[in-house]
Formats: sequence, structure tokens, C-alpha cells
Amino acid sequence: MTDKTVREQVFCILAELCGFAVTGEEQSLTKDLFIDSLNMVMLLLNLEEAFGFQLKESDMNPYDLTTVGDVIRLAEKYEKYANE
Repeated sequence: MTDKTVREQVFCILAELCGFAVTGEEQSLTKDLFIDSLNMVMLLLNLEEAFGFQLKESDMNPYDLTTVGDVIRLAEKYEKYANE
């Protein structure tokens, strides 16, 4: 993991997927960033790779991730365990 914060890394991952800058945690993944089901799978895989953790199947429900903030909170949850 780099020196970037979890928030900054999530913004970068999402920007790479959607092709433009992410500006806030309240942005909708589907309506604002146009993340489709394929990109959602890529997002989850990219999170695992970037932070060095493996998501539990129960946390991989795309319906639970509706905003950028939801993705940040998910990454923060696992990042705590990855550093132990």
C-alpha cells in the first residue's frame, strides 16, 4: 500500500474504472460514475489488490455499495485487519 489514504486510493481506483475524476463521497456509483455490473466486479478485485485483503463473500453484494462513501467504508473495514 502506498502513502495515500484509503479515501485517496478509493478515489483513484474509481477514477480508473469510470474514466473521470471522483469528486465526493456522496456520488452514486451507478448514476454519477456509471459503474455497471462488470465494473463493480473489477472494483471489488481492485480493492482486494490495492489493499492486500480478501473480501468475505457477504461483503461482495453490489447492492450494498451505492455511493463512493460506501466503498471507502468497506475498504477501511478491511484495511484495519490487513495491517494487524
